Amino acid sequence: MKKILYLVPVLLLIFACGQGDPSADNGTGNAVTDTTEIADTTEVIPVDTVPPTAVTARHILICYDGCAVNETFNRTKEEALTLIEEINVKILSGELTFADAAIDYSDCPSGQDGGMLGEFGRGQMVTAFEDAAFALPVGGMSGVVETEFGYHLIYREL
Repeated sequence: MKKILYLVPVLLLIFACGQGDPSADNGTGNAVTDTTEIADTTEVIPVDTVPPTAVTARHILICYDGCAVNETFNRTKEEALTLIEEINVKILSGELTFADAAIDYSDCPSGQDGGMLGEFGRGQMVTAFEDAAFALPVGGMSGVVETEFGYHLIYREL
């Protein structure tokens, strides 16, 4: 008997929802005539426009004397900028892959792994780096990004 008491409201709900002609009056005085009109007016947001909560990226870091890295570098800020711009040209021209350029040139220890930083979320990197990385499409490469650590090129994997 208890099972029937539980089933009665469910059956009533199913029966009530399934009643009537879809083009009939919906109780507001307005007839529902074509459900495709409703679907056509609904805005669909493409997945690509949803901001990511995390990205996976590689980078190349070129440091200079005086940057916020606890090492001494035998290059000025201007020399570092010239070098990162040359690396950028080599990658864009296809002379080097991003990973090979990181191995050959990056001053970051991640360079030995092709510049792979792995996945990171918001608030884990310095602002300029984070903003550039999160603004990139998957497979996109940034221009030169300056942070207190030096000059970066960033490649977004995922």
